[in-house]
Amino acid sequence: MVILRYSRLGTRRFVSHIDVLRDFARIVRRADIPVAYSGGFNPHALLFFAPPTPVGIGSVAEYVAIDTPLSPEEVMAAFNSAVTEEMRATEAFSTARNPNLAGRICAAEYVFPFAADAYDFSRGLTLDYMKKGERVTESAGDRILSVGEREGRLLLTLACGNVTLRADRVFDALKRELVAAADVSDVMKTEQFIRADVGLLAVKAALAAENAAQVGK
Repeated sequence: MVILRYSRLGTRRFVSHIDVLRDFARIVRRADIPVAYSGGFNPHALLFFAPPTPVGIGSVAEYVAIDTPLSPEEVMAAFNSAVTEEMRATEAFSTARNPNLAGRICAAEYVFPFAADAYDFSRGLTLDYMKKGERVTESAGDRILSVGEREGRLLLTLACGNVTLRADRVFDALKRELVAAADVSDVMKTEQFIRADVGLLAVKAALAAENAAQVGK
């Protein structure tokens, strides 16, 4: 199993997750990457994705697991030959088995287009958005896992998975509070995390630790 880390930049940030899934089937065919298929009446390519990024938000930390006999280096080279710079892969590594990225990734890191000290998170943060035609008002609560800064900009780690805190809703709440001239397309996802015994680990580090543990048994 090969894990590919790729980007969604430029116009690709406006493509929905469902369309990304459809695109991948075409990309692996165009790249001539051999992929195993499931059995049964309706077989499908064994591609396993990380939790989706909200439409409009850029990312340099998208992950997909590909069941293929190729090496990580071969997969990355073939993939990059079949996509534009907006979707280019930056890393590829192998894992012994399907890591269930969608089920196990529990947090994601985002850089927001606001000054790191622009908002006092000790006040809490109230989200206000429409869902299925109804207005929802709720607290971001403890789903904001950490607050920091990167090059002067606000860096937040948000829960995802079963208790997802959508970055676009956080952006909208902050923009209202700060009355800032910013756009959601200026938000960037920079990493995703799996929970381990030592806390949150970036995807590559978490899977490397698990592979090492398996080898040591």
